[in-house]
Amino acid sequence: MGKFFKISGFLFFAALLLGACGNLGKNADEPNRDEATLIHEDEKEGGSLDTGDGYGFDKFDLEIDVDGKDTVEANYEMERDLEAEYKNKLAGLDLKEDEAMVKLDEMFIDIMFTKDTSQEQAIEKLMTWFGLDTYTKFDLEVHFDDGTKLDFEDKK
Repeated sequence: MGKFFKISGFLFFAALLLGACGNLGKNADEPNRDEATLIHEDEKEGGSLDTGDGYGFDKFDLEIDVDGKDTVEANYEMERDLEAEYKNKLAGLDLKEDEAMVKLDEMFIDIMFTKDTSQEQAIEKLMTWFGLDTYTKFDLEVHFDDGTKLDFEDKK
């Protein structure tokens, strides 16, 4: 019975000691201290719209030609660093990096591609978004965070 009290007492003492040592930092009592950042599994590789940290894909490459001439090019790639480019010759735009991301963000949010988007849906959504009626070449490649890829190419 004495052994039981000794072990119980030791475990109780250890629990109190560990509990008391949990927050001994210099700024432990300050209300504005930095909180730990929790990373959701989906946010590690580019994120998704569900987690609020991305678009659900880490590569988007679009080229639309009208009358055989480059008309729209939109590129977004998120590996280690963000690479973005947006060219719309109809609107006279040739944007890179942050400026391009403003336009690309508008497009990505409005169009909302998923891995189940069909070629017809993709073409319809993008042609409508850019205000185009026809094209001679449509080339779209999207790499989703889960490894799925959309690769559509159509020529008229």
